[in-house]
Amino acid sequence: MPKRTKGVRVSGAAAVGRLSLRTIAAHKVRLLLTVLAVVLGTAFIAGSLMFTAGLSRTFDSLVDGEMKNVDAVVSASPSPHGGTSDGGDAQPTGTQPRNSGDTPGAAGEGQGIREMPEATGAPADRAAAQPQAVSSRRISEDDLRRIQEMPQVSQVNIANQVQAVAARENGETLNSAPAPTMLQPFYDGEESVKGETHIVDGAAPTDTGDVAINASAAEAHGVKVGDRLKVVTSRAQDEVTVTGIYDSDIETGGFIGLSVAADTFKEKFLQSGEPRTLYVGAAQGTTAAELVDSLAAEFPYSVQTGEEVSEELSAEISKALSFVSYFLVAFGLVGLLVGTFIIANTFSMIVAQRMREFALLRALGVSRGQLTASVVLEAVVVGVLGSALGVLAGMGLVKVIYAVLESTGAGLPAGGIVLTPLAVALPMIVGVLVTILSAWAPARSAGATRPVEAMRSGDASSSSSLVGRTIAGGLALTVGVAVALAGALGDGWSTKTRAILVGAAAVLVILGTFLASPAVARRAVPAIGRIVGLPFGTVGALARKNSARNPRRTATTAFALTLGLALVGAVGMLGASMKASVAEVTETAVKADFVATGPSNSGFPVPNGAVDAVQETPGVGAVGVLGSSLVNIEGIGAFAGQPFANYYGGNPHDGIVVDTVEGTTDLAEEGFIADTKTAASHGWKVGESYPVHLGKTPAGKKLPLLGTYEPNQALGPYVLSRAGVEGVQPSAQGQWPGQIMALMVTAAPGEGGGEQSVPTELQEELREATRDYIVVQVLTPAEASGEAAVMVDQMLNILYALLALAIIVAILGIVNTLALNVIERRQEIGMLRAIGTMRGQIRRMITLKAVQIAVYGAIVGVLIGLGLGWAFVTVLAGEGLEELAVPWLQLVLMLLGSALVGVVAAAWPAIKAGRTPPLEAIAD
Repeated sequence: MPKRTKGVRVSGAAAVGRLSLRTIAAHKVRLLLTVLAVVLGTAFIAGSLMFTAGLSRTFDSLVDGEMKNVDAVVSASPSPHGGTSDGGDAQPTGTQPRNSGDTPGAAGEGQGIREMPEATGAPADRAAAQPQAVSSRRISEDDLRRIQEMPQVSQVNIANQVQAVAARENGETLNSAPAPTMLQPFYDGEESVKGETHIVDGAAPTDTGDVAINASAAEAHGVKVGDRLKVVTSRAQDEVTVTGIYDSDIETGGFIGLSVAADTFKEKFLQSGEPRTLYVGAAQGTTAAELVDSLAAEFPYSVQTGEEVSEELSAEISKALSFVSYFLVAFGLVGLLVGTFIIANTFSMIVAQRMREFALLRALGVSRGQLTASVVLEAVVVGVLGSALGVLAGMGLVKVIYAVLESTGAGLPAGGIVLTPLAVALPMIVGVLVTILSAWAPARSAGATRPVEAMRSGDASSSSSLVGRTIAGGLALTVGVAVALAGALGDGWSTKTRAILVGAAAVLVILGTFLASPAVARRAVPAIGRIVGLPFGTVGALARKNSARNPRRTATTAFALTLGLALVGAVGMLGASMKASVAEVTETAVKADFVATGPSNSGFPVPNGAVDAVQETPGVGAVGVLGSSLVNIEGIGAFAGQPFANYYGGNPHDGIVVDTVEGTTDLAEEGFIADTKTAASHGWKVGESYPVHLGKTPAGKKLPLLGTYEPNQALGPYVLSRAGVEGVQPSAQGQWPGQIMALMVTAAPGEGGGEQSVPTELQEELREATRDYIVVQVLTPAEASGEAAVMVDQMLNILYALLALAIIVAILGIVNTLALNVIERRQEIGMLRAIGTMRGQIRRMITLKAVQIAVYGAIVGVLIGLGLGWAFVTVLAGEGLEELAVPWLQLVLMLLGSALVGVVAAAWPAIKAGRTPPLEAIAD
């Protein structure tokens, strides 16, 4: 008997396994959309990992190629991740123009390195012998000559690059945005440390006024040998003739590489003619390590081998790309999170429909555990299939991303599809686990139901109590709202702490909404149904009663849409508040009549020469220069922890509304001013001096705090005078330190301005005066606000496109629920058809039910989005987001769009329901 029992159990287990596979085969259509939900989420995760892995491999290859023949890299940058000069190439994210000044360039053919780390990878004895790096952050002419004359050296190349803008003679810009246009020195033949540069047409640049351009840019813009171009950098402008076209490793996207003769680059485009980074080749018989040791012992600069720099740059690139990966994977996880509700709903409905089948199996001796295992096995198959297809779909997604980047000229080199173990394993594991966890509750329900109960007719899930679930949801909502209020209104905590609290509160609110939603849906959905179904009479009433029949199912289906729209609503509110805050700054904080800036789509600064051009324009009164420089006070950066600070050349009161609290704020002397909040938090007192540093180095001097002002978004937390910056970071004669972000232009008395309207003629004259500088935009404050709003909208559009994944998955959930509901109500629909209900009425009934579910989900989602948006905007008020704005039009469109979502989602299930054969359905 024991042996027989054991044999039966094994046979039963095998039979249950076969039953699970046969059930999947028999219910392919039911599970198809569930598989698709898994596919969408895992495709995003797999594609994100493949995309960043491909980019990492490509950049690594470019860096290796760049540094392959470089024996030593000499850098005057004393900071750990130096590479910035008073031209400033690394700027605070979101606040300053980027990649300008004479900067080390991106790795690639004919290019330098943009950031030069310290010799952290150098041997200890070499690091100990290396003198302290100079504070000038430049390699002097004398030291350059001495390096060239060393017996261990064969070649020396300047590795710096300068961001530029190129245009045709008629002023038409060769637009490379968002990729950069870089100007660099040209080396060829025996002079080149990196090896020969291949000129494919024309000749190399040798004289002043010669330039060579990379082949992809020449083809994209129709540039030919002999063409004349205007080239503008932050410090110079020139007219050049294209003498040659060369091959470059960076031949994708919109990148433009302009190469000029090395002497021309040094004389015209390097500040004081002094570079910051050099590539050095070793003489025959000298190893790279020996060369580095000789240079480090002789000169007070950072010295590394090319291999060390290559490794550190690769590590920096990987670190930067990891953010892109995390960002994209996060949206894939959001899609999967929304998909969990679809999966749970699908399996709940399938289990409910198969209760009689399960009862028969239980009566035949199948155990609870075996039934539970059979449903879990179905979930495993769905998860594995969906995840595997998701990995394949991720490969297609990578191709789509590269195609989009190429079409928009994003300038990212195509890295191909890199199928790493992580890109396969992570989406497979996550997809399968999410599917199993989502199906676990329905699986347990299947196993826990007793045979006699399962043989009864009716939907057990619809009649079970919601009291416990509702109480738990109410508690979670109450705690979530309390935590959100504490985070939003707790001024005594740091912004980071408050943001974490609001984030935790968001999780609690979403969880509480999910738990309490069925109880709310029991009352809210019929109310929505009365409004939506009113014009449709009896059909509308049937749809309303159907929606209220199973509040759990209705709420779960709607919640997928709720979650997606809550995120969209919160992001929309943040975006609207950002635009309102920018508009408020320009309306209340900017006094100038015009603001002259570089192009908003590239972050290019205002060229130095444009300052004189504006000042010399008739009708112009005061011109304030708002710039950024690599200096900071007591190591405290003014922008998100970065070692940068603003400076102002001129009297800030001429162009900006400044409310002085103590001392003077006219910046006429060497020193700095700070807003009251910043001064108080750091203990700064007017009249006392504090150390001002150059970047992250100890170099600098003490400068006095001249005065304090009320917090001002136009000036930032603190701002130095021009004299104060130049005391720490001297600039060349006639040049402004760092880079110029904006010119605040005020009309002269009698030309308008202030309370008078400013004549458009003055704006046109300013544009004409700066026309030769190509990049300068002369805008009114209102126009400048509009430009900023466009940039915010571009950022929001990217987020909305990524969040669209969650909305698509939610729509699939509604389709899936309705399709399964049609199968479940087959007899009922057949009876309605038998008593005379027309096909069109059946279709309308299904469609109205979908609309009710979608509108309910949208309303709840909008309310959550508004609440979370308010909390996050309130937390960020101290970071410049001081205006709270609600995107009412967007919210109304979301609610109206939800009805359309319901109509679209119901299309296929409604048609299927309308085609139900009455007699066959009744006989089932």
